[in-house]
Amino acid sequence: MGLASAALIDRSDIGVAMADQLTPRQVFCAPLLSALLFGGGSAGIADIYTHIRDIVTLNARDWESNPLERRLARWHTSLAMAISDFVRVGVVREAGHARWSITEKGIAVAREFKLTSSDGVLIERSLLRKQVEAFALEFEKMYIVLRRPGQPPPTPKSE
Repeated sequence: MGLASAALIDRSDIGVAMADQLTPRQVFCAPLLSALLFGGGSAGIADIYTHIRDIVTLNARDWESNPLERRLARWHTSLAMAISDFVRVGVVREAGHARWSITEKGIAVAREFKLTSSDGVLIERSLLRKQVEAFALEFEKMYIVLRRPGQPPPTPKSE
């Protein structure tokens, strides 16, 4: 399910094979939840962009112009797809034009990933930056969001 163009983590930090397997949903999970929590439960797109640029290491290809949407960088489109996935799962909800808020389910996910302490204090950005890959992999294990259209569900083989 990994997309080569969706790998947004600097390949010098982790193996190329691992980076190519990470999807936008995986990479943006913790930073997006963190951005919403930092904004008091909701945030506009500009605040989310700023927060994510602070946390996720974007490579040169991510900053290239998107061929379909020239005014946006590739990572903006990847983030938009990830936000759409999170809305479908119920972790985030739309709160106006280009504004989103975290749901109760999103807060539970943030607590589960220890993005907040027991008293609700958000972890430091530097700590989150170091743990983005671990959060990304853990999110995918725990929350299967979508399957591609036409892809049959996996069936157990009987022998």
